[in-house]
Amino acid sequence: MSHFTKVATKIQNLTHLLQALERMNVKYKQGQVQVRGYRGQKTQADVIIEGKNYDIGIVKNEDNSYSFIADWEFVEYETGIKEEEFMEQVQQQYAYVTVTEACKEQGYELTEQVDEKTQEIKLVATKWEG
Repeated sequence: MSHFTKVATKIQNLTHLLQALERMNVKYKQGQVQVRGYRGQKTQADVIIEGKNYDIGIVKNEDNSYSFIADWEFVEYETGIKEEEFMEQVQQQYAYVTVTEACKEQGYELTEQVDEKTQEIKLVATKWEG
């Protein structure tokens, strides 16, 4: 019986996703990789976030979105990373990267403010017309 759980997302831009992981200081490897889980079980992924014994994988779905796959119970036990918190951070950083890239492409300047308590990110976009 597999212990791997797949967490679906609406993320469709791998470049932005990898930039989001970098903003989180998460190290990853790309390519066809094996994600390690319970009792040596393995599954294929396109990107891997390696742990000591248990990994988190990122796989591309048929609809061009990406999912995260891991044996989350053991990942949490080994690293303290909780699935819900990790996915929330990924989604937040992915949204940040996507919005900032779109604003820059349209000529906006951005300033960022982070609420230290809630970790909420506030972006202010300005564009000077001349």
